[in-house]
Amino acid sequence: ADALQMEVTGQQFVWNIRYPGPDGVFGRTEPRLINDQENPVGLDPKDPASKDDIVSINRMAIPVNRNIQVFLRSKDVTHSFFVPALRFKQDTVPGLRIPIHFKALKTGEYEIACAELCGLGHYKMKGYLMVMPEEEFNAWLKDRASN
Repeated sequence: ADALQMEVTGQQFVWNIRYPGPDGVFGRTEPRLINDQENPVGLDPKDPASKDDIVSINRMAIPVNRNIQVFLRSKDVTHSFFVPALRFKQDTVPGLRIPIHFKALKTGEYEIACAELCGLGHYKMKGYLMVMPEEEFNAWLKDRASN
């Protein structure tokens, strides 16, 4: 119940990470609103809950020693969300929203790889998981919200 929630959407060849924003509610998304440069997850601007959602590309930040719940999605093909340092791997499947849970116990920056061959650019599909103290995480999130 106290887990920090976020959503990760795999897409050839990036990871789109979405945080619910200060209201704690994920806004509505619409596939027809997806624009890879301006709106990679298709946030609906008519939904008040989506106005404060925070989207980060290939950079995922979490606080250390905190329960994390991630909802995995795929925009196009099957990907595999893989964080080798945490010994954690889960496939993303188009059309499904797959919940996962974990807790990182050590601060640092760790690679997020795609462990499923997802196309010709598969080799460049990687992101970074930044595990930081709670205060640093809050500052990081606040900085992303103001941009």
